[in-house]
Amino acid sequence: MSPASRRRPPPAALILFLVAGVLAGACSSPKAAGRSAAAAPPETTTTTEAPSTTTSTATTTTLPPTYPLTGRPVTDTAKAARGAVAVKIDNIVDARPQAGITTADVVYEEFTEGITRFIVVFQSNDAPVVGPVRSVRPADPTIITPLGGVLGFSGGSPAAVAIAAASPLTLVQENDTAVMYRRPGRVAPHNLYTSTDGLFSRVPAGVGPPRPFAPFLGEGQSFGGPGAKPVSHLSVVPAPFVTADYDWDAASGTWLRSTDGRPHLLEDGRIAPTNVIVQFTPYSIFIEDEKVMYPEVLGTGDAWILSGGQMVQGTWSKPDANSVTTYTDSTGAPIRLAPGQTWVHLVAPGSTVTTG
Repeated sequence: MSPASRRRPPPAALILFLVAGVLAGACSSPKAAGRSAAAAPPETTTTTEAPSTTTSTATTTTLPPTYPLTGRPVTDTAKAARGAVAVKIDNIVDARPQAGITTADVVYEEFTEGITRFIVVFQSNDAPVVGPVRSVRPADPTIITPLGGVLGFSGGSPAAVAIAAASPLTLVQENDTAVMYRRPGRVAPHNLYTSTDGLFSRVPAGVGPPRPFAPFLGEGQSFGGPGAKPVSHLSVVPAPFVTADYDWDAASGTWLRSTDGRPHLLEDGRIAPTNVIVQFTPYSIFIEDEKVMYPEVLGTGDAWILSGGQMVQGTWSKPDANSVTTYTDSTGAPIRLAPGQTWVHLVAPGSTVTTG
């Protein structure tokens, strides 16, 4: 709300007294109360300019409500008020094309055993088919906890499942056959699917919407910040057997994804997020299952944020599992994202990441 401008009233103009001499009786006011015209004293006239006044009117601008994970205007108040749900999706060649990702709010991509897997988060939209669903990893609960709600997966090592069970999240696994099902025409283990309707049915009563993923740009604002530079292409090698490329498409305002040199097509479209974040996070070996590596998402590190055909290099920070990861520029100011889907690459420092 911008304050209304206020104009000071001008000082009253002072008109010097005009003193008339003794006037003839005919020049006096004949209607002066209690006096005869002959006895009327000299008439004195004082003229004073009335001060002008300006009424200050305050205008209040109410911004339209937005969805917390995308920053887009709310079109369905029921969806805006509900909790978030997340599900693990495979990204091995045999699992493609995946389903449901186009309507997700946020997607995290993490390295695991030579390939990558996605943590796909929904809140503002729905998808009737989501999958294929795969197993949980040690960092998944830490990533998703601040967004709350449900985490769906197909199982995992006992130690990783125990970490998830110790989190405040509601877990949905493949033994919940009302929510997870084996899909005909797909080969196991890449045939386990779910839906957002099923996942949202498992959100506990009283769980409200997640905290905002990030601050978002308002209408008419452009992405930028200290050190912002034009970028039309991003190339990431997030795992030894996976390459990911993004090309800025100004017409759609998205980054078109290619994987292993081919457009990454889904059952319902193509991977094309509005924002891409490369979050440089160290990876550690999971002691309880040494073939598994997981990203250390607590702490701080470098981050590249791409939006609107621009890139800003900044810093990510997450002090504890309950905190939403923040992304700040070189001055420490939060980086404002364009409203839309955000894709977060959790890559190890030193990984091959180039722009053009």
